[in-house]
Amino acid sequence: MSWDFAQSPDQAWQNAGQLAGGNGGSDPSADHPGILIQDESRIRIVMSATGDLSTRRISKIYRTPLALTWRDLFRYPQAQREFENLQYAFQKGLPVAEPLGFGLKRFPGRDWFSQLTTGYLEGATLRDVLGQPGRDEEELAALVGEAARLVARMHKAGLIWGTAHSGNFMVNSKSGNPMSAFDFPYALCTDKNMVGSRFALYDVWNMTVDFRTQCRLEPSLVDLFFEAYGDETGTDPVILQSQVNARRGRKAVFWERLYIRTVRSFRLRPF
Repeated sequence: MSWDFAQSPDQAWQNAGQLAGGNGGSDPSADHPGILIQDESRIRIVMSATGDLSTRRISKIYRTPLALTWRDLFRYPQAQREFENLQYAFQKGLPVAEPLGFGLKRFPGRDWFSQLTTGYLEGATLRDVLGQPGRDEEELAALVGEAARLVARMHKAGLIWGTAHSGNFMVNSKSGNPMSAFDFPYALCTDKNMVGSRFALYDVWNMTVDFRTQCRLEPSLVDLFFEAYGDETGTDPVILQSQVNARRGRKAVFWERLYIRTVRSFRLRPF
């Protein structure tokens, strides 16, 4: 079957379910122009391309079950939120997946669908690269430092990521930027410097917890993250690290997570 990103989100959802499965490293072909990267009950992600890598696209299709459509009467659809967040970051000159468009399909008495299309980032995730055998300390330090500077640039530009972790960075194989970011459904865009805010601390907390638990980095490399972030933002890395270390467990960041992921998604906000 063929794949067309211009199709409506509900049709895209149905067609995506018929595509061959694969991962970001697979190559579409004339016989299989679209590859289903992720298939879950409420989200399907498709990679599609015709021609060279410059034409490759990623599409996220979200399904809201009929029983839950009432919630989207009051919330911004997830695809729209992520498109606007990426657009904000892109306009600020941050290296993120290029937002190309979004679409909505809503009918009373049926499931609702929304769809986000972005440019393709060629490379491997930071988590995968950090886990590759044979990487020396200098290479690991350069990657961690670059990630810290990118998060710091976001905060200075007024963007709180909300889903900051090593799996959402792409170490680019062919790009003017060594590293890019993707997956922004819960970002908080403020248009003011957020360095030093409790929400910026939430991003830093997420990153360092991920480095320690998922990537199992040496403490010296985690310390380097704080140092690089501090250099980029002009903050004291020792104080920042003490603030992060004082927050143990997800309960310590519960309110920040709730505000970013839930409250900020509503059209009418309680505060």
